[in-house]
Amino acid sequence: MAYSKTQRYDVRLLAGLRGASFLGDTVALVALYLRLAPLGHAWAIAALSTAGALPIVLLSPVAGHVVDHVPAKRMLTLLGLAEALVCTGIAYWHGVAMTLILMATLSCAVAFSLPGYSALIPTLAGEDNIAKAQGIMQSVQGVAGVAGPALGGLLVGWTGQSWPLYIDALSFLLCALGTTLVRHDRRPSPATTIESAESPSMMAGIALLFQDTILRSITIVFAVFIFALGMVNVGEVFFATQVLHGSATQYGLIGASFGLGSIGGAIWGGRLRQDVLLLARYSMLSIIVIGVMIGAAGLVEHVDYIYPLMVVAGVFAGIANVSSNTLLTLRTPEQVRGRVFAAFGAIFTAGEIGSYAAGGLILMAIAPRTVFQVAGVASTITALVLAPLAIRASAAAHSTERRA
Repeated sequence: MAYSKTQRYDVRLLAGLRGASFLGDTVALVALYLRLAPLGHAWAIAALSTAGALPIVLLSPVAGHVVDHVPAKRMLTLLGLAEALVCTGIAYWHGVAMTLILMATLSCAVAFSLPGYSALIPTLAGEDNIAKAQGIMQSVQGVAGVAGPALGGLLVGWTGQSWPLYIDALSFLLCALGTTLVRHDRRPSPATTIESAESPSMMAGIALLFQDTILRSITIVFAVFIFALGMVNVGEVFFATQVLHGSATQYGLIGASFGLGSIGGAIWGGRLRQDVLLLARYSMLSIIVIGVMIGAAGLVEHVDYIYPLMVVAGVFAGIANVSSNTLLTLRTPEQVRGRVFAAFGAIFTAGEIGSYAAGGLILMAIAPRTVFQVAGVASTITALVLAPLAIRASAAAHSTERRA
């Protein structure tokens, strides 16, 4: 079914707003990593990542409940204004302790906005156009992913570490104000939400996520994979700047290469049929390729050789993002999508937190290159072992549903 004019308007507007916000986030993240990396404390990088992730996990039941009971536009506008204010504070105060406190505060707002936007997308696009809408959203974010890291590295080199963060604050403000222009709104009615004694209101997302055989299999694989792979995020800045002697700009271009690949992957993913088993297979194949590319990156001797590997990893990350988000939407009742997206994000983020802690500890004992290699090998083995099991479970569940 083709988009109506209002659907196209809403999806494109929201994609542009989220792309601008993602651009600001990636610019700011480069600046923050480069703010802390010269201090030589691996724990500071790990703590920054944890401060940005832990509230998403802890607040996920409350956040999902609020998303499913509050009109989306009003909530997202207020959250955007709060995010802009906190990000301005991060730009102004440079101390490590204050940076971590404000990052955690910002993440508290993001814990609500992420499932809020995820649940709003199907409302804007319509149930028959979910994959297309996800492809548009991810491809625009991929464009931002190309420009953001490179722009962040350039801005830090030209203006210092504050201006990239002010730009991020401006992007939050733009997203907040622009959301008011979206024509459709998700207005869930509390009376129609799915509740039961076994699935209390705030925990319904986690319950449904693990009651569904296909979603449970995919979620477990992604969580373990992210735990194995996430150590790269802690060691990347040290590996690029201290081991390979790359500049701030070259470090930024690593993320840009990944973003470039993700554009193509998102376009590819957006053209996939909304077939549950097909989407499960694509998402599992993608994580295998990503693990191999990251492992190979740990072997390079010059920073320029990382770029093509990151492009390929980005392609399959784009496919994985679109296919998994579409799969999650198709398998979830509309009334609880906020809670399911919040639960999925929390589990995903919990894997990242564990990997940040592990990466920080390992980086104190071994070289950044070794961290890259360990993460690549561990994530590849995880994908090769668990992905076929998830595909088999998904196929069995799909076959049973079709017979029923």
